[in-house]
Amino acid sequence: GDAVKDLMLRFLGEKAAAKRQVLNADSVEQSFVGLKQLISCRNWRAAVDLCGRLLTAHGQGYGKSGLLTSHTTDSLQLWFVRLALLVKLGLFQNAEMEFEPFGNLDQPDLYYEYYPHVYPGRRGSMVPFSMRILHAELQQYLGNPQESLDRLHKVKTVCSKILANLEQGLAEDGGMSSVTQEGRQASIRLWRSRLGRVMYSMANCLLLMKDYVLAVEAYHSVIKYYPEQEPQLLSGIGRISLQIGDIKTAEKYFQDVEKVTQKLDGLQGKIMVLMNSAFLHLGQNNFAEAHRFFTEILRMDPRNAVANNNAAVCLLYLGKLKDSLRQLEAMVQQDPRHYLHESVLFNLTTMYELESSRSMQKKQALLEAVAGKEGDSFNTQCLKLA
Repeated sequence: GDAVKDLMLRFLGEKAAAKRQVLNADSVEQSFVGLKQLISCRNWRAAVDLCGRLLTAHGQGYGKSGLLTSHTTDSLQLWFVRLALLVKLGLFQNAEMEFEPFGNLDQPDLYYEYYPHVYPGRRGSMVPFSMRILHAELQQYLGNPQESLDRLHKVKTVCSKILANLEQGLAEDGGMSSVTQEGRQASIRLWRSRLGRVMYSMANCLLLMKDYVLAVEAYHSVIKYYPEQEPQLLSGIGRISLQIGDIKTAEKYFQDVEKVTQKLDGLQGKIMVLMNSAFLHLGQNNFAEAHRFFTEILRMDPRNAVANNNAAVCLLYLGKLKDSLRQLEAMVQQDPRHYLHESVLFNLTTMYELESSRSMQKKQALLEAVAGKEGDSFNTQCLKLA
């Protein structure tokens, strides 16, 4: 389906809805190339359909439940893309049902050794690592965060064991290794990165469970695996502290970010420090100072959507509704492709409701703008038309 077109039919009539042109599964090449095209222009629902067709061509998918099938690296990649898109679209129950036949992703037919005629000499699992992470993370969106944590712990244990084997000069599975030193170092880097990815998922899950102490500990351990991400991770921990009202701790983390970014050259570090200062003032309800910092960021980076959106919100809290509206409208008109973002549009429609009895017409005008730019995955709830 296409929720944008449905809304257009309802509010603007058939003639307007007929102008809505988006790519669908029929209008692209029936291959990975077409799939990439649909995903890149945010037609994720059509991409889910195309994955289904391509899986049917592999002898899997619709109507094949319970039948014997052969997996390939391509078919598993297609399953991963389809399941990831279902999760992105918030269709968690559908994703869970489609994950079910894969069990815990460790069945014999998911390994290269099961197909010696197709993959001679290859060993190990064919399941993409990201699919394992997705399988673990899905449970938290279904209201079972503890199950997610348990699954992530299992993946972490396997990653740690493989890393230990590699560091001892063995192969990933603990057998004798014949790879070069260079190959081993590349494997160690890969598995360290994967371990960091699992820790990051665990931290996000703990955050969802509101276990802030353990979440912060987990984010700290991620820094060990992704040292280049230290300023972003410390900023994130500072913002968690702000959300739970611990201004002092947030301030301490933001000072640490400042120390780390002093070693870095360039604009990004300066913007991060200014952004943290702005959020700190927001946490203290000091909207005038927060606005000053967001404006300073916009002087350095006029296309910064976060600063633009938050500067407009500050103006609203300062009682300058008209100025706030002008800022958001100017953003959307200046660069619709960049700024027709769900959070920006939610703020804009909320302000229309505060400002004018004509809010319905203004929201419908936004719907028309969205129809010309966005794909079928756009979340129409932000327009508050229903």
